[in-house]
Amino acid sequence: MAKETMSKDIMDILGPVLGEELAAAVIEHRKRTLKRPLTAYAAKIQAREYLLTGDPAGAAEMQIFRGWQAIKCDWYLKEKAREAQSINSSPRRTTVDAARDFLSGEGHSGDAFGFPGIIRH
Repeated sequence: MAKETMSKDIMDILGPVLGEELAAAVIEHRKRTLKRPLTAYAAKIQAREYLLTGDPAGAAEMQIFRGWQAIKCDWYLKEKAREAQSINSSPRRTTVDAARDFLSGEGHSGDAFGFPGIIRH
């Protein structure tokens, strides 16, 4: 099979899933950046994985952005969960924060660090 035909076959597989521009970017990423051209069979497997994520375009963009050769649905979902966790997690409370609160009296009803009977001065 000629290279021209092979690229068209791969585009025919990925295009409907990702759109023409993103499919071309994935093909280019594999060919030039990773120097591991995508085969038609691998494109079918990738298309299935993209669809399983529920966000094919997001998965393909993550693959390119992270420099991955391929992507699996569970990799994508774990990364998205990790990103959401880091966004939603509250900032860590430091000793300086605790000391500042203690000195200002915030969060305490006259007791030191929430221990009844230990009075702040």
